[in-house]
Amino acid sequence: MRCDEAQELITALVDEELSTEKRIAIENHLADCPDCRFQLEREAALKRDLKRASAAVTIPQALRAKIEAEVNKAGGGTRTAKENFRFAWLSLPRLRPVWGFAIVLLIAALAYQWRPGQDLAATAFATHESVISGKATLARVGDPSELRKGLALAVNNRFAPVPLDLSMAKLQPVAGFVKKIGGHEVLVTVYEGNGPTITCYTFLGTEADAPKNAELFRDDEMRVNFYIFAKDQMSGVMHQKGEVICILISKMAPAELLDLLRGKAHHA
Repeated sequence: MRCDEAQELITALVDEELSTEKRIAIENHLADCPDCRFQLEREAALKRDLKRASAAVTIPQALRAKIEAEVNKAGGGTRTAKENFRFAWLSLPRLRPVWGFAIVLLIAALAYQWRPGQDLAATAFATHESVISGKATLARVGDPSELRKGLALAVNNRFAPVPLDLSMAKLQPVAGFVKKIGGHEVLVTVYEGNGPTITCYTFLGTEADAPKNAELFRDDEMRVNFYIFAKDQMSGVMHQKGEVICILISKMAPAELLDLLRGKAHHA
C-alpha cells in the first residue's frame, strides 16, 4: 500500500469503518511508515477534540439543517451525508489539519459565548483563570503556524492573531480558540512553557476598548500606547497594532508583561 492510498483510509480507520481486508492492509503499512502513523495520531486527536467540544454545546436545529444542506449540495449524487463530508474532506488532503482545527474552534466558540454583564477585561481574566486551572477545553496544536492559520480561518481570515515571539520568556503558542465577547470575535492564543502561562486576545477594535481603570503608558520610541490593568494576582497589558487590538493576560507582574511587549518580545 502506498502512502497516498493510506491517507485516504485513515479517517475511516479512526471511525472503525474499514473492512477487515482494508484494515489489515493499512495496519501493515502503518507499522512501517512513521509519516502515516503521525497522520493517524493527528486524525485521532482531532476526533477527540471535536467530541469534547461538541459535548459542551447544543447546535441549533436551523444551523444543523443548513450545514447538512451545504454538505449534501457539495457532494451531490446519491452519497450519504457522511460520505459527502468525507469526499469533500479528502479532496483537500493538505488543508485537512487546518480546516479540522478551524472546525474545532468554531464548535468551541459556541461554548465560549459572552455572558451579559461581563466586560472585556473581566472576561479576559476569567478565561485566563479557566485556562490555567484546566477547566477550559483547549484545541492543542504542535505547529504554531498551523495554529495561527486555523484561528484566522475560524473568522474567515478577516484578521489573524498578533504574532508574538515570547521565546525569550521560554513560552510558545500551544493552543487556541475563538471567544465571543460583546460585539467582538476574539482569537485566544495560549502560550505555555517554563514561565507563567500567557493568554493573548486578538480582535478588531480601537483603544476605546481599553478598560476604564487601565493606566496609560506611552512608549514614544515605539509610538505605541500601552494600557496596563490588573485584578487579584493577574495582570493585563493592551495595545493596538493597525486595526487589531492585542491583550496579554498572565500572572506575571505588570512591568514584566510590558517589558515582553516593548523589548524582550517582538512582533514576528
